[in-house]
Amino acid sequence: MSDSDDAALWHALHRLVVDYWAEVDENAGLGAHEFYLPDGVYIVGNSRFEGEEKIRAFYLRRGHGGVVTRHLISNLRTSREDARHARIAGLMSLYRADGMSPFQGARPPAMIADFDARCVLRDNGSWRFQSHELRPFIIGHDMPASITIKPQAL
Repeated sequence: MSDSDDAALWHALHRLVVDYWAEVDENAGLGAHEFYLPDGVYIVGNSRFEGEEKIRAFYLRRGHGGVVTRHLISNLRTSREDARHARIAGLMSLYRADGMSPFQGARPPAMIADFDARCVLRDNGSWRFQSHELRPFIIGHDMPASITIKPQAL
């Protein structure tokens, strides 16, 4: 993927992915499905959540258990495919812990993953994920829900 010199595109897609992870961290992802097209796909490793209802069901199931998370993104790159289609790629690190913050003691990331998202510009000027794929390359002992919840169980 080549990086775009289009600062407005980088800003718009950066905002999409940052707002998405803030929704997941600050609101347990209850509105995360709204960041996808109705037929959007969320993929983490071998888990594939297809369509708005499966994505919503994943986040409803994930929200149980009192786990606090922070998803950090970096190394963002964007590219435009055409006027309404673009991609954003980068690195996502997931930190998670049981209970209430603040936590004492160092905990390693639960997962570090490359991500690649295909995005579509809607008629109202907002960007949405057509697909959002996380490719884990480090998974800690504290397995994230996106790895343990199986799509067929939803």
